[in-house]
Amino acid sequence: MPDNTTAAPPPERPGLSRRRFLGGVGASAAALTVGSVLGTAESASAAYYMKWGAVVSPGDASNNIDFNRKVDILRRMRPQTARISMFWGDPWNRRFSDAQLEALRGTGLTEMIIQSSEDPDPNLARHQLNLMLPYIDAHPNTLFVWELGNEPDWHLPNDPWLARWKRLATIRDNKPAQDRGNLLWAINMPAGRWTGDGSGFTFGTSGRYFDAFVRDTGDGLGGMLSGPYQPDVVTVHCYSSTYLTRGADGGGERNPYKMIDYVRGWNSRISMKVTEAGIDGAKSDRGYRYVNFGSSVANETAGQIDSVCFYGIPPAERQYGIWETEANQIGTHP
Repeated sequence: MPDNTTAAPPPERPGLSRRRFLGGVGASAAALTVGSVLGTAESASAAYYMKWGAVVSPGDASNNIDFNRKVDILRRMRPQTARISMFWGDPWNRRFSDAQLEALRGTGLTEMIIQSSEDPDPNLARHQLNLMLPYIDAHPNTLFVWELGNEPDWHLPNDPWLARWKRLATIRDNKPAQDRGNLLWAINMPAGRWTGDGSGFTFGTSGRYFDAFVRDTGDGLGGMLSGPYQPDVVTVHCYSSTYLTRGADGGGERNPYKMIDYVRGWNSRISMKVTEAGIDGAKSDRGYRYVNFGSSVANETAGQIDSVCFYGIPPAERQYGIWETEANQIGTHP
């Protein structure tokens, strides 16, 4: 994609530290502290601060838009965060240049979630983060979130134990050498597959897969949501065909709050971020429905969730793509 944008990045703000990026009592403390220091967005409610953004994917020859248009769509959303699909389609090479990241940061971002490839092992994840560390080091007052893996039940549908090992072993093996004061380590939770989704998934319910993915197996790595290699943050995805509210689409396995509730059932204090959220199918008010979700989810989780990224700025699947009209609607957020 072209790299011809000239948007200026936001100025760095002095005085932030890892302690301020992530408080000791869960996401609400981290959100309130960073929000009060950065002062770049109003809170989603009187109680909890929320960061708003979108998934930004690289283009390809068959489905691409001008990079400046991506930046403009993101800016219309009045963002504070973005999930960058840095290794989408190429696990060995970055898909966004530093100049492109600066253009995205120039839309108002104070947080950048850098997505690894879909299913890295410790060695591949180390290589990928090493490609990002010079940029991270150059922006000490921007919060970076290193998100390991993507929807493990899609990529290892019948082996949650291997998926768990890859992610926790990555933290065990790599975090001591690669950690930074402005870097949080995150693990993406399952998408929520179940036997009725037509995929051949063999677990009876998404809950059974999730349970196996997060449980301590006695191999020394501990549990996904507790133990010595627990991530700083866990990330979840929320999808629906109608509304992003608990119980939508008949509830049960189709409940868009399903993964949020699974995580909270195991650990109601670990910091959480929604790194994909969307309604499947264009609706004239879809962006406003997104605003309703982002405005309520912090309160509904007692501040455990402090940021949400909607899917996604094109190129994305047509039924999920956010274009200018929807971006303007999302931009009405608090």
